[in-house]
Amino acid sequence: MREESPRSDMRRPDSDRASSLRSTPRSGRGGQTFGERYIAGVPARIMRPRLIFIACLFSLVCFGLLMVYSASSVEALHENGSATFFLSRQAAFAGVGVLAMVAIVRILPDSWFGEDVLRIFLIGMIGLLFLVFLVGSGSRGATRWLNIAGIQFQPSEFLKPFAIAYSAIMLDRIFSPGGNINEFLRKMGVYLGISLFLIFIQPDFGTVLIILLTLMCMALFAGLDPKYIVWTVVAGIAVIAIALIAEPYRMTRVEVAWNPWADEYGDGYQATLAIMAFASGGLFGRGIGNSTMKYSYLPEAHNDYILAIIGEEVGFIGTVLFFLVFAMLIYSAFRIAEQASDRRRALMASGSAVILAVQFLINALGILNVFPMTGKPLPFISYGGSSIIVSLMLAGLILRVSYESARRDEYDRRRESFAVMDESTAGVPHVRGDRSSRNDFTVLDGSATEPEARPRRRTAPQGRPQRPTPRNTYGGYNRIDLNSDPSARLRTDDQGPRVRRDYHDR
Repeated sequence: MREESPRSDMRRPDSDRASSLRSTPRSGRGGQTFGERYIAGVPARIMRPRLIFIACLFSLVCFGLLMVYSASSVEALHENGSATFFLSRQAAFAGVGVLAMVAIVRILPDSWFGEDVLRIFLIGMIGLLFLVFLVGSGSRGATRWLNIAGIQFQPSEFLKPFAIAYSAIMLDRIFSPGGNINEFLRKMGVYLGISLFLIFIQPDFGTVLIILLTLMCMALFAGLDPKYIVWTVVAGIAVIAIALIAEPYRMTRVEVAWNPWADEYGDGYQATLAIMAFASGGLFGRGIGNSTMKYSYLPEAHNDYILAIIGEEVGFIGTVLFFLVFAMLIYSAFRIAEQASDRRRALMASGSAVILAVQFLINALGILNVFPMTGKPLPFISYGGSSIIVSLMLAGLILRVSYESARRDEYDRRRESFAVMDESTAGVPHVRGDRSSRNDFTVLDGSATEPEARPRRRTAPQGRPQRPTPRNTYGGYNRIDLNSDPSARLRTDDQGPRVRRDYHDR
């Protein structure tokens, strides 16, 4: 049998107990182990939201592939001769997006997310946006796509992750001590203002609105006074009103959102069919693959209006569950941002979460005819290479923040401020026992021998009686005589308790 140490029952210092909680398994109430605090060697406060985020992300991507196949199979079979044409392309795009996400999370070094490298990427995005007007392609009066080496993509979509990463750096710098507002406005205006202006004149007002709303939320998270947000919102409403009046098609979308049945076979055709798709889905839906609106009734059924097919096939209950999974994804992203190692990373994670949530709401509210339709795809769900790749890149930014949070936390930052002093500032060291004065602060160097190290017995000054010592001649303590009868030490009945007298009450 293992012998118990005589001091094993003594309470350990707090530092030892804390280190044991972090490094050794511990059984708690109900047989629970240290997994309550750590998951796979990572603190649970970091690992738990990461796992929830990954699970929700995987579910949304798989559900999106399923719904793309269900919504596009009829059109793909009719136009391309294969019901899986759009599904195979979307799966390939999702594979590229997953590779980009893994590269962002685990492969790319920190220098790629610095200001200098991001500035190069933003300059490249400005060049691509200029090329859109020269050799770009478009439809319905908007020129938004580039075709390079047979690959068609939308540069305005790829601006989102770079804009968030660069804005996180600039906002962290401006809200730190010594931040320069002029430098902030100049760099943001040059590297983001030009890009947003080029996107606006494509025209692509929806993307500009999404990015500006995200930047406003990031500034609020960084510490901007809410009163400036109010004035920004007022100015934004004025700009939106001018933009609506300037372009007739934007006013038409507002009128459709107000009353789609006014022109149900014209401008309100898609809006009315989307409403009918939701209504026909009922409580539990028609079932996956049993939609009727995808039979050439609802245009863009697998793209911008895929939410209408989801509502028809899975019904109200399924749509609510889909919304809850996406809401859980955004919630876990904000929990990851809370555990970030610094403000820049927290802004990068929260900004990525905001832009996904804003785009989701704009698309969903447009399908439900609450908000004017802007043509923005549903993140992770709608068909489109640029959309799914950029959405997974934004998810990669969030997961990178989570992995970096586990690598460096608050205690690591505090330890970095520790330093070993070259020389002591406590005073000149003295040999133990050579204290000059009782009231002086003395540093002992510990070099005294054993006889010298013993404390000297203090002697009473001249004229003061020596206090008797309780020790006897043998080194032990003398007994105190408490009388032979213990009852003699108790108070009698006629002796009242001793009461402390307050002389201020006299």
